[in-house]
Amino acid sequence: MSFLSLISAGILRRSGRFISIFTAIMLASLNVTLAAEPPIAGMPRLSTVAAPVQAPAFPPDTSFAPTPAVADTPTMARIRERGRILLGYRQSAVPFSYVDADDQPMGLAWALCQRVVTSLQQEMAMPELRVTPVRVIEQMRGPLVKGDAIDIDCAPSTVTASRGQQVAFSLPYYAANVRLMVRKGTGVASTDDLRGLRLAVVQGTTAERLVRARHARAGFQLLMARDYDEAFRMLRERRAQALALDDVLLEGLRATSKTPDAYRIVGAPLAKKSEHYALVLPKDDPGFKARVDAALAAIFRSGEMAQLQRQWFQAAIPPYGHRLAVEPSPETLTLWETGERPGKEQEASASSPTSGS
Repeated sequence: MSFLSLISAGILRRSGRFISIFTAIMLASLNVTLAAEPPIAGMPRLSTVAAPVQAPAFPPDTSFAPTPAVADTPTMARIRERGRILLGYRQSAVPFSYVDADDQPMGLAWALCQRVVTSLQQEMAMPELRVTPVRVIEQMRGPLVKGDAIDIDCAPSTVTASRGQQVAFSLPYYAANVRLMVRKGTGVASTDDLRGLRLAVVQGTTAERLVRARHARAGFQLLMARDYDEAFRMLRERRAQALALDDVLLEGLRATSKTPDAYRIVGAPLAKKSEHYALVLPKDDPGFKARVDAALAAIFRSGEMAQLQRQWFQAAIPPYGHRLAVEPSPETLTLWETGERPGKEQEASASSPTSGS
């Protein structure tokens, strides 16, 4: 090979390496530029992680095109924008939603919401998603959810048709009945025994509606309480001779007392139909409801719901230390069984009118 040929070959080899390096740099630069571009309005959010540099295939094989990401629902978009999910809780709805000695929310409904949040973190690819607890009283439940002040209300809320005009409900997770709690030895066994006496009820619950329907006939005086704790305080301080509320909540309130044996739950249920508890969600966001329902259905299928029930209903209630010893009713067990297969049957159950808290 001649001297000129050797020089030419060296130049070409160096040029080839230069062209290869230049091409790789340009492709990498283009990839970074595209990743940094903000997503087009109305399109799903794009990942900003740069893909490995590859030469584009020609012609493109559309049969292996990636499936586009599912767009956020309106509620999920708000959650993503603020980086937090707002969860409502109650101060004293033992054992579903209440606070411990450090004023931190706890209870069965709160535990369910934590598992829903974990599911949302995975689906939204937001492991850093934070929870902001928001204290709610019964009267403000609907307005706060409707006004986007909370994303999920984690409390024992009964599914009713009237509430369904303002909010949506998850799959139901518990069944209860409105009854009376009295002090031992009072002789009161039903609302018929309350003539001339005082009955405490929490304002904004459907227990209020039930006792109001009997008020004129039975002749008792109604004392309206702001929340569960105030209603029970009326009974403890003998300002009221009875308290009307859901039986499982009455059991929870009794467990918070220093003398739980001083109180009895008496009489038949005040309604013919049991109440179904559900998480309260924003209305007109079926996509968000579907994701919450899917998380709950997974809990029902796994058997974790039974474990949570034993933890909060059949053991000592923190921080009070008294044991509830409440077994799930047959109707509650049916809700868990049908909740494993969310569909039309369960949607009908979740939207059926009933009366309760």
